[in-house]
Amino acid sequence: MPEPTGLLAGRIALVTGAASGIGAATAALFEAEGVTVRRGDLPGAAELALDVTDPAAWDAAFGTIGRENGGLDILVNAAGIASAGAGDRPGVETVSLDHWRRVFAVNVEGTLLGCQAALRHMGRDRPGAIVNIASSAAEAPSPALGAYGASKAAVAQLTRSVAAAAALSGVRLRCNCVMPGMAETPMTAGMPPAYRQAWIEQIPEGRFAEPGEIAHTILFLASGMSSYVNGAALPVDGGLLSRPIVGLRRGDQAG
Repeated sequence: MPEPTGLLAGRIALVTGAASGIGAATAALFEAEGVTVRRGDLPGAAELALDVTDPAAWDAAFGTIGRENGGLDILVNAAGIASAGAGDRPGVETVSLDHWRRVFAVNVEGTLLGCQAALRHMGRDRPGAIVNIASSAAEAPSPALGAYGASKAAVAQLTRSVAAAAALSGVRLRCNCVMPGMAETPMTAGMPPAYRQAWIEQIPEGRFAEPGEIAHTILFLASGMSSYVNGAALPVDGGLLSRPIVGLRRGDQAG
């Protein structure tokens, strides 16, 4: 990975979903860049307890950061789920309403509440940046990821709306999102080998991303290097969206 850039030295960042995956990689990269990182996750899972689906928890988190750190410069909404629990059947033809609602509660409502809190608390005495985590699944149809893909499409559109709202209200707050493709995270760790290989064969880079590769794009969007980038949904997918998307037929996913 590249050497630290110093682009964000001295900034204060809140990263949700920082216990694993892209959130953890982003928090680690930011710290290497000289950022003071507050990790937010479900209660008991991180140093700043934050249930992203609870509106009151967001105001409490921003209040704590304001008292202890003097305010917030960067919000990374990385908390997300693809599955609501063991035994889920998330395919579009079988997904339960409970599963659908749980995925949307975390991925969409959690991101919305974070953006709303940022609009209330950031971008006044100094410019700020929000980076949301969408997914290539927002644009690439997959029958196995009905709820997840729909939720990430909502995050991409929400990102544009938040950027517009900040501009119209005079808040100095940019809002962008990244759309990762397949990455080496706990979310993809349990893929059946044949299903994983089917994805790899469609990725021009021929592999899944390392979480740090996504984190470096988040660093770019959070820094002054992207000062004229606002309301964007940036694919970080190894070229996946430039190719047809395949899935396995029923009965081929075992193994």
